[in-house]
Amino acid sequence: MTDFANIARWASHRSALPPVTPTLIIDAVPLDPDRDLPAIGAAEPQPISAFVCIIEYEGNTRLITCRRFDRIGEAVYVGAICHSARAYRQFRSDRVSAVYDAATGEVLGDGSYFERFSVDSQRERAATWNLSPARKATLVAGLNVLAFMARCDGYWHPLEADVVEGFICSMWLRKEWEGEPPLADIVAHAQRLSPDANTFFHALRHYAGSRTSTRILCGAVSDLITADGVICSSEARWGAEIDAFLRDYREDEFERYFGSAGGSHPVASVPPAGGGTVLPEK
Repeated sequence: MTDFANIARWASHRSALPPVTPTLIIDAVPLDPDRDLPAIGAAEPQPISAFVCIIEYEGNTRLITCRRFDRIGEAVYVGAICHSARAYRQFRSDRVSAVYDAATGEVLGDGSYFERFSVDSQRERAATWNLSPARKATLVAGLNVLAFMARCDGYWHPLEADVVEGFICSMWLRKEWEGEPPLADIVAHAQRLSPDANTFFHALRHYAGSRTSTRILCGAVSDLITADGVICSSEARWGAEIDAFLRDYREDEFERYFGSAGGSHPVASVPPAGGGTVLPEK
């Protein structure tokens, strides 16, 4: 039986992170007093934080206290405390059919009303690789496991990237996912990952209980360990931990020593790889 207490303690201080690159030194550029600075006028967008309103969102009426206004790809989102849910929620503005003044009930407009506020952040939407959120979470979890194994000996060998590519193709074929995998993009994403041991075990959790996914992942791990022709002690040790973890996995034991998917624990408090609380796709 796997000793989750020992694994959790071990995971809390082991890592396969690559060396940290030296901090860049940036020369300060003196302010040019003759340079024209943008004027701040009354028409400048104001922060949305603390704005209280009532919205009609996908058929439900919600009282919200706004916190953020973010642009992700082509869509804009209002991050707010939802008073009915008593929790932070994110609302797509184009799905807001009406905005009301919380004090008077006056109709202020539809979701486009929020465009008067300043944008807190703007970024490109994360690639979906044509997968559902659950399938992407499962794939990313596997990539985290393989990235950890590739880095645990301190060197990512070029042949290990071929193993990652094979893992992606196997998942697509064996799980009968639609379309063709964008291999170059996914492999590049995997090579940017630097999971620590806690993230490693949370990623493995996605594969517990799914025989097909487990076989694919374990096969890829085995191929990765031998890819460069050298089996170091760290690779052998972590490979054994994978086998033991998946063979003896128990949800109650995992939550006891690692914490729930969205919670925290004094020993290990890293969220599941890929973020959020998406359940593994079986």
